[in-house]
Formats: sequence, C-alpha cells, structure tokens
Amino acid sequence: MDENTENLTIQALKQLDNGSTFTTIVVIRKVFRKMSKVGNPFLQVEAGDAVDSFNFNCFEGSEAYLFFQKSSLKCPQIVKINGVIDFYAEKLSPRIKSIEEVTGALYETWLEKLVEKPDESLESLKADLETLIKKIQNPELQATVRQVFKDLGTGFYDSVAAVSMHHAYVHGLLEHTVHVAKVADHMLALYPEVNADLTLAGALLHDVGKVLEYQYTTQEGISRTTIGVLQGHVVLGYRLVRSAALRQKLHPVWLERLEHIVLSHQGEPEWGAAVYPATPEAVLVGLSDNLDAKMAMVHHQLKKALPNQVFSDFVAGLNSKLLTQAVPEPSKDLL
Repeated sequence: MDENTENLTIQALKQLDNGSTFTTIVVIRKVFRKMSKVGNPFLQVEAGDAVDSFNFNCFEGSEAYLFFQKSSLKCPQIVKINGVIDFYAEKLSPRIKSIEEVTGALYETWLEKLVEKPDESLESLKADLETLIKKIQNPELQATVRQVFKDLGTGFYDSVAAVSMHHAYVHGLLEHTVHVAKVADHMLALYPEVNADLTLAGALLHDVGKVLEYQYTTQEGISRTTIGVLQGHVVLGYRLVRSAALRQKLHPVWLERLEHIVLSHQGEPEWGAAVYPATPEAVLVGLSDNLDAKMAMVHHQLKKALPNQVFSDFVAGLNSKLLTQAVPEPSKDLL
C-alpha cells in the first residue's frame, strides 16, 4: 500500500460533488447485517475518522460484501476504500468500488489519526483523576474509591461511556468521569450544605458499571455485553461500589448514601435510574452527569460541522438540531 496515499477526511468527502471519485482511509466502526425488502441480504457499514462518520451498503456478491465476510486482522479494522460520492436522504452514502485492509506499520499510523479520542491526553486525564481522588478527606471513602478502580484495572481507562450518545470512544469513560467530578467540585463552593467527600466519591464512581456494560469488537463496534443487557451499568456499578466499600469498612451510613448516588445518577427511572435522587449529593452528581453528557454532544457536533453549515442533524440527546455557527463579533450590522 502506498504510504503517500492521499486521505480525504469525511468532512472533505461531504463537500465533493455527487459522482466524484475518491480514495480515503477510514476506520470501520460497525457492520450491520440487514435484509432487503425482497429478501436479499446486504451489509450496512459505518465508517469513520476522528471527527465524523458515514454509512455505505455492501450488496451480496460485491467485492465489499465478500471483504467483510473475512476475519479482520486488527480491531478496530482500518481500510482503504475507492468509491464514488453519492448521497441518500441528503446524507453521504458512497458507492464502494474497491476495499482493502490496512496492515503492518501503516496500521498504527492510521490508528492514531482515525480513532476518535478525548481532546486531553490519557496521561493528563489520569493525573486529574488522581488529584480528584486525593481531595476526598474521609480515609475509608477515599480507600473505597481507590479499591473500585483497582478492581477494574486498566478496563476503566480503556472503556467507552456509551454506544453512541456521548464519549463513545476508547478512554471516553475516563474523560466523562473526570469532567463530571470537576463540574461537581466547582459547584460545591456554591452549596456548602452538600457533603464534598460524598459528592466527589459519587461523581468518580457513578458510571463504573459501564466497564462491564460495554464491549468493542470489529463486527459489532461498541455494543452491550450480556450482563450489560441483563443488569445495566447502574446495578453493576452498585455491586462494584458495595463490594469495595465493605472490604474497606466504610461506615454503613456513608455506604448507604454512596450507593444512592450510583443508583440514582441517571435522574429518573425512565432514563435508567433505580430511584430518583433524594440526597443533596445525589442531586448534584446527577445534574453534573447530565451537563457533561449534553455538552459532550454539543462539542461533537461543533467539531464535525462543515464550514457553511448552519444547523447540525437532529441530535437525539438534545431533542433538537444544534446551531453550529459561532457567535458573531458585536457590530452595528447586528442591530
């Protein structure tokens, strides 16, 4: 494979004219197996780069269809595709002429370029996590937090935070956790009646069950595990926290309140919470969690917006399209 092959970003592809030919290198996020109205099997493939994604169809018998019947050499899978620009319902849906897997030394080079990741480095996020843990003054509570992360090992650092809604990438759970804890920490100064130690511990542990809830494979992309489907991250997180707290001999009253934060952080039962937030700390953590999740959606839409784009596509988590143009500088023209 030519190391100097030009790689058009997905944003660049979206600005090409219909019918234009292109060559690009993308990461395969998910392969959906579907059936046409007349009963013929086909594949719908989601491909992406670090900013955006698009779908394309592979019909039975085509080169692309046969390509995805083979096992990938790497996970995630990175491919070079040649195709023709096409749009379906105003969304990029190119026709694929040829496809081949990127392997060898080039794989690591393209992996770094194509896989979505936090804006902050892994080392920076880990350092922030440690700083936040050290802020917890109660020794048994701090030990409980450390025990949970020790039990999860590197799985916590590598985990995603969702299938698609927000922080749906490797290290996404770490990024989300640090941001939620930072938001809660800043808010504590405004509400002195809220216990700082419990709030920080709850913010750091609220989503730890997601390490067990999600998995990543080449064919399925990000998906829920069996236990994730059967129990969900709220229950899984509750179990992880309770196990660690009992071993660290956390006072039963503190444990009860810490468990409540984990069980209620989704806000409402229809959103996945076991109960409604009913302590000051649970209310603050739940709101901090919701704020960071929504702002992550905003950040993602702003990053992928095209130069002349006014609104994003509909964002389910915001229940709206998002205005993507920057606020203009004040001038008389705005009057």
